[in-house]
Amino acid sequence: MDNEKMALFIAEQRKIKKLTQKELAAKLGVTDKAVSKWERGLSCPDISLLSTLSDILGVTTGELLNGERAEKSEVANVDSIVESTIEYAETVTKRKSKDISNAFAVAITSLCLLGIMVCFICNFAITGKLTWAWFPISSIIYMWLLVIPTIIWKKRGVCISLICTSLFTIPYLYVLERIIGIDRLIMPIGTPVAIVSILYLWIVYVLLVKFEWSRYLSSSIALILGIPLSLGINFILSKQIGEPIMDIWDILVYSLLVILAVIVYGTGYFKNNARK
Repeated sequence: MDNEKMALFIAEQRKIKKLTQKELAAKLGVTDKAVSKWERGLSCPDISLLSTLSDILGVTTGELLNGERAEKSEVANVDSIVESTIEYAETVTKRKSKDISNAFAVAITSLCLLGIMVCFICNFAITGKLTWAWFPISSIIYMWLLVIPTIIWKKRGVCISLICTSLFTIPYLYVLERIIGIDRLIMPIGTPVAIVSILYLWIVYVLLVKFEWSRYLSSSIALILGIPLSLGINFILSKQIGEPIMDIWDILVYSLLVILAVIVYGTGYFKNNARK
């Protein structure tokens, strides 16, 4: 289905019928802005409107979907019409999903900007200069960089979010340390912990996305890998602040991770066998 071709066809047939966008919109029970978007190829009519729209324009549904008049001698191809309708429904669904994602992204961005403005105003009102406001502002910007790509680009956005995490986490920790005003407080602990955690996230991402394993197997491996991650973080903490590498709570957490990994893998195994 050619969306631009369909858009031009709707505009052409509307003009032939001597209807304005507003008149066509009134007949369909939509706004004239919606019709304008159809004719510019920015959106598609809802699938529930196709039959009514075809009748108003004096064309068949197949002609509307194909964006051109069928030859008189051409026999209607039911399979082609069904295929075009399914393709059209998928296009509309994807567009709606994208519109929702974009609206969600705009809402989050607006809230982040509002939060930043509130921090600026409150900080200036209380102290007459920027002091503590840098802490929430830097945190808001950092979280925005991690969240927005996933909302807008879905699966591809996860990779972009991981790249942002890899690039901005350590600079973010450095900014926090400078804001707090005590040198060598956050960076010595935060940097190695961040590196180990980011490495773990990349491994989990590769397991779930790049390998052609079942999601259950990849998820169970990711849970098991949480054990060396925790040990690595505990080792870093033991070197910096003298915490023990392992205690009773760690053993309980590791046991829980193993149990969850077995449950996840077992669920996938039984589901695959049930399908066979």
